[in-house]
Amino acid sequence: MMEYKLNKKIIYNKIEPTFKYENLSKYLIEILIKRGYDTKDKISKFLNLSLLDLYDTRLMKDAEKGVDLILEHILKGNKIVIYGDYDCDGIGATATMLLALKNVGANVDYFINNRFEHGYGICIEGINQIISKNPDVKLIITVDNGIVGFDAVDYCNSKNIDIIITDHHEPGEKLPNAKAVINPKRNDDLYPFKELCGAGIAFKLMLLLYYKMNLPLNYIYNLVDIVALSTVGDIVPLIDENRIIVKEGLSLMKKETRKVFKYLKEITGTNDVNAHFTLAFLYVPMINAIGRVAGEVNLAVELFLTDDDEKIKEIICKLKELNEQRKKLTEKQYKLAEEILEKKGLKEVIVVYHPEFHEGIIGLIAGKLKEKYNRPTFVFSKHNDVLKGSARSIDNYHLKQIMDKGKEYLVGYGGHAKAGGLSLKEENLDSFEEFLIQKAKELLNEDDYKQKIYIDTVIDAKDLDINIIDELKILEPFGEGFEKPIIGLKNFEGDGFKYLGEEAKHVKIYNKNLSVIIWQEAEKYRIKNEPLKLKAIGYPELNVYNNNVNIQFIVQNDLFYSA
Repeated sequence: MMEYKLNKKIIYNKIEPTFKYENLSKYLIEILIKRGYDTKDKISKFLNLSLLDLYDTRLMKDAEKGVDLILEHILKGNKIVIYGDYDCDGIGATATMLLALKNVGANVDYFINNRFEHGYGICIEGINQIISKNPDVKLIITVDNGIVGFDAVDYCNSKNIDIIITDHHEPGEKLPNAKAVINPKRNDDLYPFKELCGAGIAFKLMLLLYYKMNLPLNYIYNLVDIVALSTVGDIVPLIDENRIIVKEGLSLMKKETRKVFKYLKEITGTNDVNAHFTLAFLYVPMINAIGRVAGEVNLAVELFLTDDDEKIKEIICKLKELNEQRKKLTEKQYKLAEEILEKKGLKEVIVVYHPEFHEGIIGLIAGKLKEKYNRPTFVFSKHNDVLKGSARSIDNYHLKQIMDKGKEYLVGYGGHAKAGGLSLKEENLDSFEEFLIQKAKELLNEDDYKQKIYIDTVIDAKDLDINIIDELKILEPFGEGFEKPIIGLKNFEGDGFKYLGEEAKHVKIYNKNLSVIIWQEAEKYRIKNEPLKLKAIGYPELNVYNNNVNIQFIVQNDLFYSA
């Protein structure tokens, strides 16, 4: 496997706060200022966000038109089918809308593509399967897909089936000919927040529906735990409305009013429930695994619909088993991708193809390669007579815009700035790769390929106490767009150290007040002559063991230095 040392650039622009806020330390205020909360009013609003701060859904283009049409079909008793997507966001969006509509007595069902049979997004074959199962269908509502589903929408119209698109993906130059197209990223949409995920839009739409039906909104507010999971799963920025959704959703999850979250916590063996680890690395991959490995995801949707304890536990165990399969397959095929890359050599853009790559995990491989090499990455598998690809990117290389310019090479594509999906004919792969590399040469410089580590604040070791750790929790939830702060530690002086683990790969440097923990980098510590005086980059936390509470600072990767 190719040895590669990612070039890192550490950046710290110190800000000395000019104001105080209640009992917050200067360290926390510095973090908040750097994230745009640079006045007392902004900090106060940030710290006190609630569901009451959500925007009026009617500000979203076509939202009222769409809700009025849904209401018309409900009152007529017409068959409604929700057309979802097979990832965590699509599954959560489907469950959210389905529960909300069933609760008002709607005649409603759902359909989600099989990843391997239908591919992504609303398609004619999917419409035909809906009609076959529900010949009386009068309304189809897409969630988390449909913004580029022109042919399928026209097909619905030809069958006299009303269709409403709800999506959050980037629209093209024109919109599908649906009865309503609800997507805050529409060019003509003035909705104040553009970054809701598919489930977030479904949630907002159902709030408006209940408002128009003069029903209590509490039923919809109590779906926010499902929407929070989807929001973290779709890696949208945890700011503004998304922050409210995830914060309130986590609070609801911890109450375990919905059995699925009680058993997810129990079966995964987690103690704490947070966004940046529990949801992002435990729950979401399990929900996504069924689509990646099996293709058919109805079992995951049922997880949120049933109240049967045994059934919920059985489904979660099945998802956990599928996720373990997915992990093993990902590890095996990631090694294969590395071998291919080693033969090709590292270029401005990574493009890797192998017919054995599993279509369900190429996105994971692309993500891992992008993280390791910090450059735009495209990974392709073979599906029938076309190559299916998944892409991940870095700053200043906007995938959707790049693919717009290279669409002559492609059969289909879609996505955002940092993630996308695409398909092309095998004979176009080399030309497309040349195009991607040429665009990188035009858009990126040497500095873009460096991993930039922005330090939020630097804490003196003598100041690091339980109060600061408690204070940092105020900033949660952490995730995309509002990452866990990167903390610098200065003036640490240990009384001693010891190596940890069976192979002594880890190091603990300690004094009576604080321990610095360095995972996996014992050899580097030895090379540095085992210093007791350190400065480091990482994050502090409490370690509770045998009823003893100790403060420790977990070093990020190998970011520690002799002081």
